[in-house]
Amino acid sequence: MLPAEFHKRMQPKHWGALYFLILLADLCVIAFDIPYARFATKPLIMILLGFYGWSQAGCLPHRSKNFILAAIIFSWSGDVFLLFPHYFIAGLVSFLTAHLLYTGFFLTVQPKPKPGWKEGAVLVVIIIYAVRLVQRLVANLGDMKPAVIVYTAVISLMFLSAVRAFGLNSSKAGRLCIGGALLFVLSDSILAIEKFLTPFPGSGILVMLTYGIAQWMIVDGSLRHLKTAK
Repeated sequence: MLPAEFHKRMQPKHWGALYFLILLADLCVIAFDIPYARFATKPLIMILLGFYGWSQAGCLPHRSKNFILAAIIFSWSGDVFLLFPHYFIAGLVSFLTAHLLYTGFFLTVQPKPKPGWKEGAVLVVIIIYAVRLVQRLVANLGDMKPAVIVYTAVISLMFLSAVRAFGLNSSKAGRLCIGGALLFVLSDSILAIEKFLTPFPGSGILVMLTYGIAQWMIVDGSLRHLKTAK
């Protein structure tokens, strides 16, 4: 089958099935402790998501799609860097950039309706959560303290920007984006606890499971929004 024909036949549900199949393979590699196999499975997750994003948004006129596509690229580089322990900072910077790009996309969305008291309550809750998380980690952060504080602030802002953009009573696209952003916060929180506070069984699987679902939800929700945006 030619690439063009393959592209036409691959509907969103097919991309989703393939994406989660690769994610499942990566989770199995973690569960069975086959570290070298992750050099194949982990990078493939974002590569596949990138192909999906381009197949759905490549012809759309909205410039804001570039935020999403660039966020996928930086997420991929973050995944690759984190395969090498000595490149943890590079991975952190890559994901920090990805979160800023997702935030940039959400800020291009005109809120409908405008944020109300429910969204205000979410703002208070996420601020309290972020502060408490840093307080729990701070004693073990050492030189990483400024970086972790900035990262926590940025990912919290990413989630809040999704809530601001779509509201809590939103369309399916909005629910996907907000849910994905929330799972991303959870995934990074688990990673931070595992790395700086206390490792626990199954943390690696839990981090990748929430991360993989989060990325798909954000990208799929964003693409759904772009397809209906004027």
